[in-house]
Amino acid sequence: MAPEWTIMNLVIQAITGILGAHAAATVAHEHRFGFVGHSLVGLIAGALSGFFLQKIVMTTVTATGDAMPMTALDAGVYQAFAGAAVGALAMMIVGFIRHEMTKSPGN
Repeated sequence: MAPEWTIMNLVIQAITGILGAHAAATVAHEHRFGFVGHSLVGLIAGALSGFFLQKIVMTTVTATGDAMPMTALDAGVYQAFAGAAVGALAMMIVGFIRHEMTKSPGN
């Protein structure tokens, strides 16, 4: 399967971006900022990842530099993990920034 840009991969990354953001929020209690906030950040991050990083995620090579053959299932799994990772990372960044902005100056 050649790495191609598809709407389906964009949707996969956007949805798993939301799931990744909520998973990160579950783990990092101090950086939570609400269900809607997590969903919005995960959706935006996953959609941007699906739009810009979709072909890069699909490019997998062997040790010799040859492109690995990829099935549709492999492609879906790669896209899902990429979306979840970017969604979780974005939620942690936004949560950290929000947490630091709301801290009192003396702490």
